[in-house]
Formats: sequence, structure tokens, C-alpha cells
Amino acid sequence: MKTAVLGLAIALLAGAPALAAETLTVPFTTPDGAISAGSYAGTVRITVWGYGESDATALNDAFYVFNGNDDDPPYYQLTFGKTALVPLDPAQDAVNFIEGGRPTYSPNHVYSFLLDTGPTLAQLHFGVGDGIFSDNKGAFGLAINAPEPSTWALLFAGVTMSGAALRMSRKKAQTAAV
Repeated sequence: MKTAVLGLAIALLAGAPALAAETLTVPFTTPDGAISAGSYAGTVRITVWGYGESDATALNDAFYVFNGNDDDPPYYQLTFGKTALVPLDPAQDAVNFIEGGRPTYSPNHVYSFLLDTGPTLAQLHFGVGDGIFSDNKGAFGLAINAPEPSTWALLFAGVTMSGAALRMSRKKAQTAAV
């Protein structure tokens, strides 16, 4: 019994490619700029850095336009989803999925935050929500880090419940056979 539960836990951990850090380059030249190789669920730590040009000459990083007044956040900023991203969709603004909301401006243009990727495992899509990509230049660097402790806790709880269910079904089968 314990061997079965341990085997299940090892299989789940071995099949979860999101347990190690993954680095992506997210170009400003397409709405669906980068897709993770691994599948993720729950809360993950994201670190994003870099800046580029949107709207021909407007410099911006993942969350702020550099002209001092952040004039168009939904369209030049980092977008996120679990399916292909499309231009000009404010619902895909990464800020909608960040625990605690948009990070405070960073003069070195590096931001680290917790991103809620939802309960189901899927590849993650990152991009820029701009509507015209032909006048854009640059890219974000983005690192997806191992799941947060709450994700590990859920995984452990799932394995534990699977083991308990298996144990109870065997006990019922033994009782019925007597």
C-alpha cells in the first residue's frame, strides 16, 4: 500500500515539468510572444525584466510606459493566458492574475511577483497586448519559477487522499470477502 502511494507521488512529481525554473523571451512583435514548455497550475513566481518600444517610440517595460504618466497600460504591457493571446484584450492583462495587483514601478525594470495560473495544468502564454506590432521593438525576459508552497501542499494532499481512498477500497473488499 505504502509502495503504491509512494509510486504515485514519484510519478506525479516526475511528470510535472513545472517544478524547475524556465526562462522565456517574450518579443514585442506578436500578441502571443512566448509559450512555456512546461505545464503549470496554481501560484508560480514570475520574474520579468527588460523593455522595448511600442507605438514606434514609446519605451515601456512589463508594466509602465516611460513617458512619466503610464498613458496606455492595457495595450503595451505584459499579457498572460492559458490559451493563445490576442491583441487589445484587457482581460489578458497580466495584472488581472497577479496576487496583490500591479507591482510598484522599478527603475531597473525588473519585477518579481506571484501569478495565479488557475487550478488546471496548462502551458502558459505571455505577450504584449498591443494592436499594431509592426512598429514594436524589443522583448521581455521572463522566468517561471517552481510552484509556491501552497501548490506543493495541494499536490501532497491529493496524493494523500488518493492513498486513503485506495486503502479504504481494499479494506471494503477484504470485509466483503469475509
